[in-house]
Amino acid sequence: MAPKFKDGDVVLAFSGKWVSWVHTAVAYSAFISALIVGVSLHYHKIVQNEHYGYPDEWFPSVSATIGDRYPERSFFMVFIAITSGPRFALVALWYLLTARPNTTLPKFVAFMGIFRTLTCGGWTYVTSTDDHDWHDIFMISYLVATLPWTLGCLALSPDNARAVKYRKCLASAFFGTLVPLIYFFIQHKVHKVAGAYTIYAFFEWALILFDVAFDAVTALDFDTFELVVKDVKGASKGKSKMVADAVLEKEKDKPVEQVFGQVFSWSEAIDAAADIYNGFVFWSMLTSLGLLVWYFPLWHMGISGYEILVMSTVSPFLLANRSVRSLVVKNLRLCHIMALSGLLAYLVTNPVIRLFTVGFAVWMACLAWAATWCSEAGQPVRLESKISAWTIGLIASSVIKFACRTSNPIWPTSHTDNGGWNGLGFTLAVLAVLRSTRKAPVAKSDLAIQGRQEGSSLLAGLGIGGVFFGLHSLLSDSSTMILWVWEGYPVRGPISAPHGALTIAAMAAGLLLGLFNEDLARGWTFYGIGCVGAALLTTSSNWRGFYGALILAVYLMAVSVPLIGSAAKKGPAATFGLGFLIYNFLVLFHVWVVAYAFVPGGPLVREHTDWVMITTMLLIGCGVFTSVSSTPAAQRKRFNAYLNSRKQRSYYVYVLGVLQLLSIAIAFLRFPTYDYTPYHKDEKILTAGIWTIHFSLDNDMWSSERRMRDVIKELEIDVIGLLESDLQHIIMGNRDTTQYLAEDLGMYVDYGPGPNKHTWGAALLSKFPIVNSTHHLLPSPVGELAPAIEATLDVYGEMIDVFVFHSGQEEDPEDRRLQTEYLSKLIGATPRPAILLSYLVTKPLEGNYNTYVSETSGMHDIDPSDWDRWCEYILYKGLKRTAYARVSRSTITDTEIQVGKFQIGQKPAEKAEDRDKQIKEDEVPEGMRFPQMFRGEGVRGHAYHVFDEPRSIPSTDTWLQWVVGSQAGLRSNCGEEIEAARCHHHWQNGAISMSKLPLSWESSKRMVNSRDPNDPLANGNPRDDGLSLRPDEGADFRLVCSSSFRDKFTMKNFDEALRVMETLGATIFDNVEFSDWNLSASKHPNWKHSFRINARANMERFLKSFGTNPHELHTLSDVINYTTETPEEEYDQWDMTEWKALEEAAHKFGEDSEEYRECPQVSVPLQAYLDDWAVRRLAKGLITTGPNIPTGILFVGQRWDDATIISAAHAFEKATQHRRSFKPIVHVKAVLPHPHPMI
Repeated sequence: MAPKFKDGDVVLAFSGKWVSWVHTAVAYSAFISALIVGVSLHYHKIVQNEHYGYPDEWFPSVSATIGDRYPERSFFMVFIAITSGPRFALVALWYLLTARPNTTLPKFVAFMGIFRTLTCGGWTYVTSTDDHDWHDIFMISYLVATLPWTLGCLALSPDNARAVKYRKCLASAFFGTLVPLIYFFIQHKVHKVAGAYTIYAFFEWALILFDVAFDAVTALDFDTFELVVKDVKGASKGKSKMVADAVLEKEKDKPVEQVFGQVFSWSEAIDAAADIYNGFVFWSMLTSLGLLVWYFPLWHMGISGYEILVMSTVSPFLLANRSVRSLVVKNLRLCHIMALSGLLAYLVTNPVIRLFTVGFAVWMACLAWAATWCSEAGQPVRLESKISAWTIGLIASSVIKFACRTSNPIWPTSHTDNGGWNGLGFTLAVLAVLRSTRKAPVAKSDLAIQGRQEGSSLLAGLGIGGVFFGLHSLLSDSSTMILWVWEGYPVRGPISAPHGALTIAAMAAGLLLGLFNEDLARGWTFYGIGCVGAALLTTSSNWRGFYGALILAVYLMAVSVPLIGSAAKKGPAATFGLGFLIYNFLVLFHVWVVAYAFVPGGPLVREHTDWVMITTMLLIGCGVFTSVSSTPAAQRKRFNAYLNSRKQRSYYVYVLGVLQLLSIAIAFLRFPTYDYTPYHKDEKILTAGIWTIHFSLDNDMWSSERRMRDVIKELEIDVIGLLESDLQHIIMGNRDTTQYLAEDLGMYVDYGPGPNKHTWGAALLSKFPIVNSTHHLLPSPVGELAPAIEATLDVYGEMIDVFVFHSGQEEDPEDRRLQTEYLSKLIGATPRPAILLSYLVTKPLEGNYNTYVSETSGMHDIDPSDWDRWCEYILYKGLKRTAYARVSRSTITDTEIQVGKFQIGQKPAEKAEDRDKQIKEDEVPEGMRFPQMFRGEGVRGHAYHVFDEPRSIPSTDTWLQWVVGSQAGLRSNCGEEIEAARCHHHWQNGAISMSKLPLSWESSKRMVNSRDPNDPLANGNPRDDGLSLRPDEGADFRLVCSSSFRDKFTMKNFDEALRVMETLGATIFDNVEFSDWNLSASKHPNWKHSFRINARANMERFLKSFGTNPHELHTLSDVINYTTETPEEEYDQWDMTEWKALEEAAHKFGEDSEEYRECPQVSVPLQAYLDDWAVRRLAKGLITTGPNIPTGILFVGQRWDDATIISAAHAFEKATQHRRSFKPIVHVKAVLPHPHPMI
């Protein structure tokens, strides 16, 4: 229809609601068309996920539907491209409908709408296959922007009851769907529940429906528009009152409404951002000071004297002098600039000078911030801004550490090579200081509303000390309190990522509460709630303890606003000077409870974190007591200050909101994938290591987690125990190196006993799923507590226990004795194979060593001959170890890395001499070796040391060998020389393989058959333990490098057989094509048949099978003599060399050859020669190859392992079915000359 008002002719006019309907129809078409096409063409593929497929999963997710498959992806992209036009128009019309003079919210919502549209195009057209990182960035940005878009649309909704109702319902449905969506995603991803992904998919599709439907509601509002574009009802001119207008008019006196109803100013927003960045820099310097101080007692193994730098924070005491206070207040910019010197400390390589540089920076920062608060005490608006900046700076510091996995990139322990952003951080800090110190403090005579100082300065100082310590010790890292409540696997509580975002959200909520309801924050009721939270955190674990942590986080952030504000109105020396002094005592107190064995008076407070928490809350109570004021004058002052601060406050709240959205995005990006893969899964190798990481500070006081990551990755360690790993204390920077290592290396992690358990830490990282883990605190009546982790890992389908343990100090022998007994019994109680990764403080074969390695524990030393050990040990039981290495530490720590390799699924040797014998590494398969890069000088200071190379252990596995002949089985009655097999490495037990490397027959014979315990090549006693190969699990097969007949057809058959074996899971060693092999190797004098004795026995069994034997030929010797003496046999025309060699072997190795006939052999058919294959004959006419003559493969293995050989042969025959291709022979005209008609 034509518009009511027009200035000219109208070519086209339509209602604005059609923009909404077109957008809705095309958007739904994009998803529904992709779903229909995907289900029609690729149903089973798109319902398949990494764990399950149809029928366990039967409905596809959105991402699988619109993914990379053609043509559904094309359908989706085309319709999404069409959607973009109506989408931009919808956002534009919404802005025109809701815009009002002097309001910024409509602009912000419109920006979010455009941003969502652009990011939607990003994740649509940049798939995860194209660029996984950018796809995730676009997707997360879209999801994060959905929150302000939805809430903004609700806030700006016109006065249309029907539309408002629909928006509320759809928004509630959208956000309500997120809860089960996340739940079932975790069920699928973490717990691997069959069918969970299908349920997740339904909720994911529901999100799409609700998201598009929410925007479709605009059709009810856009009928006020008619395009060409004119406002035919005047709604956009302000004539129609909106819901927001009515609410503002009704609730105009409420704090939140007044804050966000102000005109936006970029200048003031930049001022707020600059103030907050200054707060972030303060917290970055303060949190780094303890870390740098800790370096010195760490290396001195006791008090070093440098601990005095902890007192750098007490500089506000200088403000007690009026002249100094005046000087500082007048030169605040200079003081803040001087405090930035700590950001340049990374340029100083000398640890002592770097520490003093940071100490000076903290001294100036504490002085500058205390002077700033006191100088602004007469201007409540500016004072609140500074308090907000300082507290939001703490939140920003936590968010940055959350993003950088507990490290701060502007710390003086960081630099470019280990992830530092020091230069950028300093540049921004200078700009922020110059911006935020533009306005001079108000002169004392101008303090209009300061009034009299209320309350005690002493109590205020005590409260400041408690609050500062609580904020620093518990909230300077989002994962600190999560690790307080961590109890191991299965996971029963929060984990550092993604739940660190909840800690950050609680901090933000607490700050908002303190800003908008200061009376509640300073009240005794809220104090009681905070005490309840502290009690829950201290006494409980898992989710219950974390709920207490969130309550305490809210309280600490909320109470900091009134307590700092109250202290600022009193004498700065008595409040902030004393406050920082009390803070320092609490820092030392919370160190003493752990380091009690190394400090004076330590035993008095050992293991009393509860005392620290009680003291903290009592001190805060002192601050609450002195800040509470019930005088009407004080209440009026706070109210008037609030009225003036409402505009400025909004900018800090905006930054706070951005930080929350950023933390949500980080949590999503850091969500564990749990798709970790060991380094040598084909060989079923578990590589385990132990390393004392010295609290992730290297010898030069740099953060060392990246260097640790590199060497762990290059050593291909699957499971590693880390000791001295608990960094969640003020003096260690409230860090957690295991988060970085686990996420970057793709490993499961158990942090071990938490920071409230009073140990130096023990952590476990594993490529294999941790099924269960338990934390132990071993008996330590005198010295430091000894932590231990008992974990059960799912290693290639076998449950294996891994223990990580840090023993007590050398000075406490009784502690170590008790710990030894406790741990040995603990390990001995497990029926499963086990590995101990430990720090034992004992010499090999002496003292407590003999308890760890004993019948009580059942453990064996990975290398008893390694006498040069004191601290680190790797022990094991029930496993087959294959290698052991010691790797130098470089400058990362003071302790080497010890690494051992174990082969899973193989029965370990029972005798010590078999477990401990060693061979050269080049005699083991490549997949079982340690990396070559650490030989010689190694890399970056890491090299094999002590014995300069890894030590390898011969395998006791049953290696199955493959031999191909022109027929199935041996033909001992034909006059040709049959090439058979021999042993080619010490580690190979089957003596029936062929090789390019000759070895004497004596060694081959002894390896298979010797039972002499003193013989290093002996197998030991015969076994009959029911071992069998399950074909679906594969086996380790070794390539035989020869065949009986070297024609092309036979060699091709054998090569194809090897490929089949590989598909069945076999690992082919020394895999070369037969055509590439130097056949001259077969001329070596030692290249003779280890089948000779078996062949001789076969001949005897063959002769016994005849019912009639007129010439009484019963042995090979009889046959040789008969052939030699009978002219009809034409002895001179035939080669008897091989037959004589068989006889000589019997005489050489004993007449009782039955001892040597124990190697199982199974023949399986290969393809027969082709119909047109040429006949090949020997000199006397014996046919060797010809049309339809079968070929075969012979499986030969170790004695007493018949079940394995039969199973492998059956698997191969089942996979090939070559027997079905043989053509039956109708009849054979073969007349054997008299006098041996039966032979």
